[in-house]
Amino acid sequence: MKSMNSLIATVGLSLAACAGLAQAQAGGTIRYHEYPGNILNLVTWAMVDKGFCEKERIKCQPVVLASGPLAQQAAASGSLDVIYTSADVMMQAVGKGNDLMIVGPQITNNLYVLVTRAELPLPNKAAGYPANVRDLKGLKIGVSARGSATELQMKALFTGAGLPGDSATYIAVGAPNTAYAALAAKQVDAALTWDPVPSICNATKACDVSVDLRKGQGPAELLSMNGTFVVWYARREFVEKNGPLVDAFVRSTAAATGWVKDPKNFAEALEIAKKRITLGDVPNKDEVLKEMVTGVIDLYGLGFKRSSIEAFHTFLLNAKVLDKPLNVDSLIYSKLPK
Repeated sequence: MKSMNSLIATVGLSLAACAGLAQAQAGGTIRYHEYPGNILNLVTWAMVDKGFCEKERIKCQPVVLASGPLAQQAAASGSLDVIYTSADVMMQAVGKGNDLMIVGPQITNNLYVLVTRAELPLPNKAAGYPANVRDLKGLKIGVSARGSATELQMKALFTGAGLPGDSATYIAVGAPNTAYAALAAKQVDAALTWDPVPSICNATKACDVSVDLRKGQGPAELLSMNGTFVVWYARREFVEKNGPLVDAFVRSTAAATGWVKDPKNFAEALEIAKKRITLGDVPNKDEVLKEMVTGVIDLYGLGFKRSSIEAFHTFLLNAKVLDKPLNVDSLIYSKLPK
């Protein structure tokens, strides 16, 4: 028995030493993508503030860029290592020759919300999807950029409601802050966007949530992508040359995700967000921020669902955004679950 206990102790020490060695070998600095002042960054804010990168013996350095395509360009030029977008944005870049691979999950389900101006006459407003989307035919709808994921998904909302995808006029309104400004100025009648716009709509009553894709509303085509929606990814060359560093970063985001999702840490997570987000003249700012933090925590997840990635691929092929099929398996880091 004594020798067995000694063996167990020896093995335990060996495993601990190996883990420490792996951390030590990782080392270095990893530059990761964040969006300017956006609640979607809560995990990486917590990752830094709570020392999860330090525990992995790496330095995590945020690079603030307003969009996925800008982040992809930065990665191609060597000034960014890891990108943070929905999987469709990544696949479009791969279709154009950018050799990228997913290294880790972050947001489980669709994060977009269709909001409409409160005073807009919508006969089917209370009927929900798909009837309320038919009311938007011929109107002006804000999307983050022309040809963006928001435009593609808005078109899918129309086709799911039995209308052509081009049933509205699409106007680029940028990120949520400028999308809300465009709604308030009546430059657009509706917008497919994300937080903090739905939270601000609830606070100001200036706009209404018409379709909340976060809550499983919308057509089956979009819902099939739920499971692994927003991911971390990098250029294949970077991953192949810096495997231990990438692995350490993924472990850091996973640890931070687990931390923010633990209810006992909510108050501290709220303070982390409060340090970095400015809501301007929005009424009931504290309540709006609390709603935003609660919402994004619900979106985060640690699971990886390959069928979601395949559904994104099918969606882009059907929308004729991809000229030809991609090798989906090659887009996924070998260390992710099969």
